[in-house]
Amino acid sequence: MESITVFSAGSFQYALQELSDIFRQIHHVEIKAFCGPAGILRQQIEKGEKCDIFISANPENVFQLADSKTIYQKLTIAFNQLALTTLNLEQFRHKSIFELLFDCSLRLATSTPSCDPCGDYTWLLFDKIEQCFPGEGEALKRRALKLVGGNSSNIVPKGKIASHYLLLNGYADMMIGYAHYQLRSEVKPSRYDASINKNSSIGLNNQAFLTHMFPIEFEVKAEYVVALLNNVESAVKFFEFLCSNKAKDIIKNHGFLLE
Repeated sequence: MESITVFSAGSFQYALQELSDIFRQIHHVEIKAFCGPAGILRQQIEKGEKCDIFISANPENVFQLADSKTIYQKLTIAFNQLALTTLNLEQFRHKSIFELLFDCSLRLATSTPSCDPCGDYTWLLFDKIEQCFPGEGEALKRRALKLVGGNSSNIVPKGKIASHYLLLNGYADMMIGYAHYQLRSEVKPSRYDASINKNSSIGLNNQAFLTHMFPIEFEVKAEYVVALLNNVESAVKFFEFLCSNKAKDIIKNHGFLLE
C-alpha cells in the first residue's frame, strides 16, 4: 500500500488518527504519522527528515520552514484555546482561575516555549496577565514547571494526555494546556455537576478533572496550519481531504474550533 508521512502537532493526534483511518479506507493510502511538539518536528524536517505534510499548532513554524523547504500549499484548518486543568477536589472548585494561578503554594505545569506552540501561547497569556496584574505574569513565567513539549521532556508516556497524567501522578497541582482535551476522558464520564453555577467558568468534564476557562479578555487563540511539503498525488489528496467539509466536522467533534 502506498504511504505518505505526516508530522503533526501532538495535540492534533486524535483527530489525525480518525482522519487518517477514513482517508485510508477511501484512497488506500497509509498515513505514517509522527506526533509531537511542532517546534521540534519543524527542526527535524529542517535537518532532512522525510515529511510530506506538516500540521503545526501555530503558523510561525510553517513560516520558518519556508526558509529552507518548499511549501506548495498551506491552510488554517482549526483553532484552539487555553484552559487551566486541576483535579476535581474541593480546594479547586470554588476559587477563580486567577486565585488558583496566583497561589504560590500550587505547582503550575506548562509546555515548553519555542519547542512547543502551547508553551508559546501560554507565555502570551502570561504577558496578558502581566498587563492587568503587574508582577503576576512575570512571576508565573518563573514559577512554571515546563514538564512537557521540550527536547528532554519525557515524563508523560506516549499516548497519555499530559495534564491528566501529571496531575494524577503528583507532578503538579494544575496545568495550562489546550481546552479541547476536556472532551477526552481517561476515567468514566459523569454529568455536569448541578451544584456549580451554570454561569461559572468551571466545567466538570469527568469525575477526575476540572477545566477552568479564562475570561474572554485573556483568551489566546491557537491556530492550526497544515502545509503541503511534497506535491505528489497522494499527499495532495490528503491535504485536500484535511481541508474538506467532512474533515471539518471530524475536527470539530474532537473539540477544536473552526473559526
